[in-house]
Amino acid sequence: MNRRVALQALLLLLVAGVFVAAFLNARANLEARNMPTSFAFLWQTAGFGMNQSVIPYTPLDSYGRALLAGALNTLIVSVVASALATLVGFAVGFSRLSSHWGLSRLAALYVETLRNIPLLLHLLFWYIVLLTPLPAPEHSLSLGGVLLNNRGLYFPFPGLGWPLFDPARNAFNVEGGLRLAPEAAAMILGLTFYTASYIAEILRAGVQAVPRGQIEAASALGLSAAQTRRLVVLPQALRVALPPLISQYLALTKNSSLAAFIGFADLMQVSGTILNQTGAALQTLGVDMALYLGLSMLTLALMRRFERGSEWGAR
Repeated sequence: MNRRVALQALLLLLVAGVFVAAFLNARANLEARNMPTSFAFLWQTAGFGMNQSVIPYTPLDSYGRALLAGALNTLIVSVVASALATLVGFAVGFSRLSSHWGLSRLAALYVETLRNIPLLLHLLFWYIVLLTPLPAPEHSLSLGGVLLNNRGLYFPFPGLGWPLFDPARNAFNVEGGLRLAPEAAAMILGLTFYTASYIAEILRAGVQAVPRGQIEAASALGLSAAQTRRLVVLPQALRVALPPLISQYLALTKNSSLAAFIGFADLMQVSGTILNQTGAALQTLGVDMALYLGLSMLTLALMRRFERGSEWGAR
């Protein structure tokens, strides 16, 4: 036992030594090329704007705040897309299991088509579909208190004291309200429909793993089809499906890094701009790796907690 612990400790030290040596070597190479090696640039003025930010941000803010805004954009898009992908995936998954031939074939076509198209093409498709046909701000489409144009979707937003600040058109833009940029909408839709095709197959496999006798027993007890699905089939199916579902949510978070290709100000897009302006490649990539690791570990921890706290995770 002591020998095993000693070998593990030795291996850990060896791995740590490799990382330290790589870091020192990279730092020496950067210094030799007169490139920055500290994180002082995070407090410098960024000088660039963003098309979407969940926190107040202007070009006069620091690079550190820009990274924070980009990370929050990534988090919001990942959370919203995960929730929507779950809803769409469950609907498509149950449709594939439907006894209605047309509905089942339509769901199968959705799955086999969308999951075999690269995610980047999904994003470009939704971006072009959302942005190109929309009118200019002065000709915004009005849907009640909601305005839609090629600069985004504007919702009424409550301010202090809970009055609603309605978006209002002016000569060249829309003022007030809560804005969802076309790039953000394209990211959410692309991630949602792409990931939902995988979630649908995971759910279908989980349902098919439930023994047929369980369904027949529920029917013999007088449960309706809806009750059987909710009380018998779904809990057992999710017990099987939850581990691969967790993998899909982790993959969705990392897939959000493709946002730079459609101009959405996520963590990677902001980091690329900072890297080009400062030359702080090692530090910027290190911050990116740490933030993505943190988001992935947070997702994993929440799903593991949900698994332990629900009967679906029981064995």
